[in-house]
Amino acid sequence: MNYQDLIKAINTAPRDPGGCTPPVVDVVRAGGEKVRLLVNAALGWEIRRQRKAGLGDEGEVLALRDQLVANIEAARANP
Repeated sequence: MNYQDLIKAINTAPRDPGGCTPPVVDVVRAGGEKVRLLVNAALGWEIRRQRKAGLGDEGEVLALRDQLVANIEAARANP
């Protein structure tokens, strides 16, 4: 699932920024680890900015996702 599809899917129902609604849960359950990390990044981004992520925020959300991945890899390398 790409960023555009993710934003559309998680916003099929009304929600507050950072809110976890049934559509968000459905996306996470169906998408696997990569989608889960992207959702986590998007929701974290929204909480920090107090607004929902949109299509124009893709670069910032993907950068945050990349940082999550780097942090996970570093933690795995140094248990």
